[in-house]
Amino acid sequence: MMPEPTHPPQRQRNARTRRDRDGSYAILFGFFIVILLGFGALAIDVSYVRLAQMQTQDIADAASQAALYRLRRTGDLADARDAALSIVDNNRVVGAVPELDDVTFGVWDHTASPPSFTATEERPNAVKVRVSRRGDNAVGLFLARLFGFDAANITREATSSTRALHVVLAMDITGSWSQKNFRNAQLASIAFLDVLESSYSEYDMVGMTIFSGRYAWEYTPLRYVEDEDADGVARTNWGKLNVASKGGKGKTYPADCDLKPDTPAGKNSARNNYATANPGGCYPAMPREYTDEPGTDHTTSLIQARTMFESEVDPTAFRALVMLTDGVPNGLLAAHGKYRRDLGYTETRWSEYLGVVPHTTAQVKSQSNTLTQSLYDDLGVNTWVVSFVQNDPFMETMPKGIGYYTNTSNSAALVTIFEDIANSLPMAIVK
Repeated sequence: MMPEPTHPPQRQRNARTRRDRDGSYAILFGFFIVILLGFGALAIDVSYVRLAQMQTQDIADAASQAALYRLRRTGDLADARDAALSIVDNNRVVGAVPELDDVTFGVWDHTASPPSFTATEERPNAVKVRVSRRGDNAVGLFLARLFGFDAANITREATSSTRALHVVLAMDITGSWSQKNFRNAQLASIAFLDVLESSYSEYDMVGMTIFSGRYAWEYTPLRYVEDEDADGVARTNWGKLNVASKGGKGKTYPADCDLKPDTPAGKNSARNNYATANPGGCYPAMPREYTDEPGTDHTTSLIQARTMFESEVDPTAFRALVMLTDGVPNGLLAAHGKYRRDLGYTETRWSEYLGVVPHTTAQVKSQSNTLTQSLYDDLGVNTWVVSFVQNDPFMETMPKGIGYYTNTSNSAALVTIFEDIANSLPMAIVK
C-alpha cells in the first residue's frame, strides 16, 4: 500500500494560494477606493471651500466699500454699518446668507510701510468689515464627511480706505454769464466743497483756478480740506466768486454795473480805467477785465491747473479736474489786451497765467483736448467738463479717465451736477 501523503495535494495548495491572493487584491482594492475617495474629497470639497472663500471675500470687499461710500456721503457711522449689512444680507455664499461679524471704523495710513489701520471712530477714513459662514452656518462638505469633516468655517476681512483726493475746479468767469446764472455756478462750487467736507481724509486737497479771456488765475491754491474745514478760507473766497470785474477806477463806475461790453467812447468807458491800484470795479474781489480782452481760451485754466497738480506729488492720490464753462472757445488776436499792457497792470492777488496770442478758436479746441490728455497721461488727472447752455463737440472729447461731459440749459441744475461729480469720485483702496 502506498503511504498517506503528509502535505495537501497540489490542487488544495493552489486553491489556498488563490484565496490568499484574492484576499490581498480585495484589501488593495479597498485601500485604492479609499485613496480615490480621499482624492475626490480633496478635489471636490477643497474646490467648494475655495469657491466659498472667494464669494465671502467679494462680499466683504463690497460691504466695506458700501460702508465707506455711505460714510463719505453722510458722515454717519450707523448709516455706514447699515450699508454694509445690506450688502451682506442680499448676497449668498454657496447658497446661504453669510453673517456680518464686525464693522470697524478707523484711520488708514497709506504713508506707513506697510500701510496700517488704526481703529477709531473720530474722523475715520477707512472701514474694516469681517464676513463669515461659521458655526451652525458653516459651509457643509461632501465626501469629506467620510473622514469626519462635516463643515468648514469661512471668514474673510476687507478694509476700504479713502484715497487722497486732489481736486481742482476750473471756473469760467467770462462776462457772458448773467448774474442769476453765475450765482448758481457759485453755489455749485460751494456744494462741491460741502460734499468733500462731509467726510474727508487728512490727505484730501482742493483748489480752484478761474479764467477769462487769455488769463487764468490760481484763485485758491490746493490746500488740505482739513485746513479748509477748520478756517473756511476757500469757502469765504468761493462765496465771493463772480464774473471778472468790469469796473473803473475807485468808485466812479456806473451804478448799474451791467455786463455788456463797452467801447472806449461808450457811456461806461470810465469803467475800463485801471490806472489806480484799487481793483475797483463792479466785483472788486474778482480779477480785472478790459474791454479789449474778449474771447474764451479754455487752455489757460488747463495749464494753470497742471501747475497746481504738479505742486503736490502723491502717487496714491486720485486727481480730478472739474471745468465749468458757459462759452465755446473764442479766438484771441495779437492786439487783445493792449489797454492792460499800456498801463502795465499785473494782478498781484493771485498767481496769474498769461495765454498766448494770437490764438485761434481751432487751436483752443485742439489744444484743450491735447492738454487734458497729457494731464491724464502724465499726472493721472481725470477730467470732467460741465457746460452751461453752450454745446460744442470739442467739450465732449475733453473728459479723460473716468470723467464725463455734462450739458445743461438750467443753471439751477449745476448744484446737483457738481454734487453728483463730487460723490462719484472713487475713493476706495481695498485691502
